[in-house]
Amino acid sequence: MKNFQLSFLDSEKKSEVSITSDSKAVINGKEVGFNYKWLSPNVLILRIDNRNYYFSVAENTDDNYIEINLDSILYKVICKSELDLLKEKLSGNKSGDNVKNEVVSPMPGIIKKLNVQEGQQIKKGDVLLVLEAMKMENEIKSKKDSVIKKICVEEMNSVEKNELLILLG
Repeated sequence: MKNFQLSFLDSEKKSEVSITSDSKAVINGKEVGFNYKWLSPNVLILRIDNRNYYFSVAENTDDNYIEINLDSILYKVICKSELDLLKEKLSGNKSGDNVKNEVVSPMPGIIKKLNVQEGQQIKKGDVLLVLEAMKMENEIKSKKDSVIKKICVEEMNSVEKNELLILLG
């Protein structure tokens, strides 16, 4: 059995989904029959209890949610597995909505450009710095509105994976 929790952004709505077999699932306590087929890499037909749903799916990797377009209505959904929920519980992040005040390096590399200064106000999505890794430039963006409390690196310095880059206030 595979268990998932679906949270709809911009809504208080949550759904509990347990896949019990290849063709049966329990959605919010109700058992349903289902099957699905991918029509293209991002278009899916899902049949639940003899009713067809056609939708497109796009992943937003910056904010870790999936955009589902169903009947021209866009739903932003966070899907968490049992393992994801257990990790949150063990780490003390019960809601999953808290964003850390530490910006760490996702990989080893070189700081090519710092776009911020200490004390600067930033908005969610602002590019904080550019990290070069394996000859690719990666923009490290802010995950929330905040203030730059401390910058722990300098341009052209090497950094390791998970090294603290910026502390937000």
